[in-house]
Amino acid sequence: MLAPATALYAQSKEDPILQASYAPPFREGSILFFIQDIQRQTGIPVSYSSSFLHLNKKVQLTGSERSTGQVLNTILQGTGIQAAAINGKIFLLRESSQTQYYTISGFIKEENSKEVIIGASVYDPVTRRGAISNPYGFFSVQVPDSCTSLVFSHVGYEMLIQRLPLPDDRQLEIHMQPRNPLQTVVVTGDQDSVTLQAGYIKMPVGYVANFPALLGEKDVLKSLQLYPGTGSSLESSSNLLVRGGGADQNLYLLDGVPLYHTGHLFGLFSVFNGDAVKDVSLYKDAFPARYGGRLSSVVDIRTRDGNMKAWHGKVTLSPVSASTELEGPLAKDKSAMFLSFRRSLIDGLYGKRFNQQYGKYALYDVNFKLNQIIDHKNRVYITFYKGKDNMFIPKDNSPFPLLDDYKFAWTNITAALKWTRVISPKVFTNTTATYSRFYNFFSQSSDFKLSAIAPVSLNGKGVSRVRDIALHNETEFTISNIQKLSFGGGYTYHNFAPTAYSTNVDRGDAIQRPAPKYYMSEFMLYGEDELRLFDNRLTLRPGAHFGMLAQRGSLYASLQPRFMVRWDLPNQQYVQASFAQMTQFMHQLTTPVINLPTDLWVPSTENIKPEKAYSYSLSYQKQWESDWRFNINLYYKLLKDIVTTNTVLNIFDNSDLWEKKVINGNGFNYGSELLLEKNTGRLTGIFSYTLAWAWREFGWINGGKMFPYKEDRRHNISMALKYRLKPGWSLSASWKFSSGAPFTLPTQIFPDYDWGRNINGELDERYSPFANNQINYLPYITRLNNFRLRPVHHLDLGTTVYLGATRSIHHILTAGVYNVYSRSNPFIVSYDQFVTMSYDEIYPLQLYQYSLFRTLPYISYTLKF
Repeated sequence: MLAPATALYAQSKEDPILQASYAPPFREGSILFFIQDIQRQTGIPVSYSSSFLHLNKKVQLTGSERSTGQVLNTILQGTGIQAAAINGKIFLLRESSQTQYYTISGFIKEENSKEVIIGASVYDPVTRRGAISNPYGFFSVQVPDSCTSLVFSHVGYEMLIQRLPLPDDRQLEIHMQPRNPLQTVVVTGDQDSVTLQAGYIKMPVGYVANFPALLGEKDVLKSLQLYPGTGSSLESSSNLLVRGGGADQNLYLLDGVPLYHTGHLFGLFSVFNGDAVKDVSLYKDAFPARYGGRLSSVVDIRTRDGNMKAWHGKVTLSPVSASTELEGPLAKDKSAMFLSFRRSLIDGLYGKRFNQQYGKYALYDVNFKLNQIIDHKNRVYITFYKGKDNMFIPKDNSPFPLLDDYKFAWTNITAALKWTRVISPKVFTNTTATYSRFYNFFSQSSDFKLSAIAPVSLNGKGVSRVRDIALHNETEFTISNIQKLSFGGGYTYHNFAPTAYSTNVDRGDAIQRPAPKYYMSEFMLYGEDELRLFDNRLTLRPGAHFGMLAQRGSLYASLQPRFMVRWDLPNQQYVQASFAQMTQFMHQLTTPVINLPTDLWVPSTENIKPEKAYSYSLSYQKQWESDWRFNINLYYKLLKDIVTTNTVLNIFDNSDLWEKKVINGNGFNYGSELLLEKNTGRLTGIFSYTLAWAWREFGWINGGKMFPYKEDRRHNISMALKYRLKPGWSLSASWKFSSGAPFTLPTQIFPDYDWGRNINGELDERYSPFANNQINYLPYITRLNNFRLRPVHHLDLGTTVYLGATRSIHHILTAGVYNVYSRSNPFIVSYDQFVTMSYDEIYPLQLYQYSLFRTLPYISYTLKF
């Protein structure tokens, strides 16, 4: 059947068998239908091989066909198959030396919940060519007509082999069966090499709960910190730092919507509820062209879609928080919803007296998602998130008595409407409308008695706000198994109100200004081509991202080239190199050491240029079957026009002249990263080491000389192990080490005898109520960040136990100990002469280190139904 057919067809094209009269009953149908109908009406046998003939392919006749030969020519057009008459039979034969390909596309879903699966591998085991499902579960792959099956695989799911040929009259749906639910704590599983990329981290769904966590709170960003090249600014902070960059240089996307502030409770927890997360992707280099706007990394987080088969829920309780979730179908197999809610319990559990002595803190998160299948080609998603923190510090609190009552409140709100459409088996498009808002409120109040009969109340408040409205489109065009195009664009409307402060005091006594507002438009276009050559051994991914920011008085445009090349070596090895230029139009002006939202988000203006980064990386990776993975990475990043302030500047300031306090400079980040990971078995774990340098250079700071950046950490080590004692019971341990943070110490200190005295008839602005019995000191600083604080390290232990279950109810107990050996790690360090409210209590002038956590146990209980 595989013999060449050209000569045979030339001799038999006028054969009476092919000229036999045949009237098709329909103009549309499958190839198999017309072949069978020809045999039924004419009685002429038709022989063929289904291994290279796509029998279920839908075809359409022109209406002018009147014979068997004419019908066969029409339905076989473009297949590389021709009809030949031999000895009273019709043979359907392949043309000489021609292999035909056809496209298989569709969605990959979980068997039980019908949620789409992101990043699943689909490939032909013979040719070893395939594709990956995109963030909406869609895949498109071309296979030869000799392909008999496709293999589908993904972390946490059983491998699935799908026999071919497949029907193509609608989108194919592949349903993968989850592995034993008790094993969702596996670090990672089988991954085909096409899913791995240096500088890219994709965490499995259950990874967030793998290892011990502070107070038992599962945190996405802290889980990412186990990998090389990532870290935090402070002990146990969720403030993610990537390769020496600042926190504002990370692009955080929640279901495609950017977030400007990601910290709860001084940054100890992130705003991403671990129970609501479905997929986490971190890009450190080789950035895809669709991403832009930040310099260091992209953290792309997708929340759960909701179960389309049955209703399920979960409740989790711990001494610090409570969370609940509910998901289920609104119309079975057509639409589903997911709802999660998390709230802190500290203010409620510890009583009114505790709140009066120490202050009050409360936070909550709400995640909601609705997805609706319109038909097999169209789907709509609606997502919503709101997170809010409230903090109140009374002036008569026990630890640090103050003169004023302070209140902080900050809120994140995001919303998105997504429409995904399969235009053809090769073309998939996603159109998204988004809304993002970050609002920060601060107030202070105090009572003064100017005289015995004239008490005065001072009330002040400050507001800072960022608001975005955007429309974006992303399109994927799978030309073939060796080439895929991605392109799209978008528009974002920005509204910035960096800072405004007002009081109830007359303008003559205090400055009071409305918030300066900035309205601007940001445009974005991108294109990218991914090529796989030399039998998939060489992968090339050239691309470009174009961004433009327009506002009154300034216009900035930036063309950002991207390029990645990877060469696959034998025995599951590869070498990869990449270059990416990134431009950041938004800036965060930071000064505090803790992650309070008192920093200002400001745009590029006529006086402040966008920040730029030129990132280079070289990587090698080796994988042993599915058990072990080794990766080493070298990187270098040049930063241009990065911003800082030459004075204290945050929401407490009452100034609309922040532009005059900003200076530009350069930065240099470079280092190496090492990763060793065991993926499967009863014992799994990860070891990562990062050797890094981060330098900054500003013309008006440190005499124009380079100095270590405040987030420079020379050595970072993370080790984490998990051992499954038996099904339903696992033990885990993690140890983290980080070099001490840079710190500025004065070379000499001089007493300031003019403190609080009248100079030239005016009161020195540094006047203090304690000036009569306290000597002020002036530091003499020769070099910034000339000293290192103590290293930060701690050992954490944890366990997870499944306590047994009925058919529909599961009980899970999680417990552990944070900082087992009670290490006193620096949280805040300051040198000063502290005083109390009593004039005769004066602390000596020295360094003070404040540690936040020593040994701290935790426990939580989860009920799933």
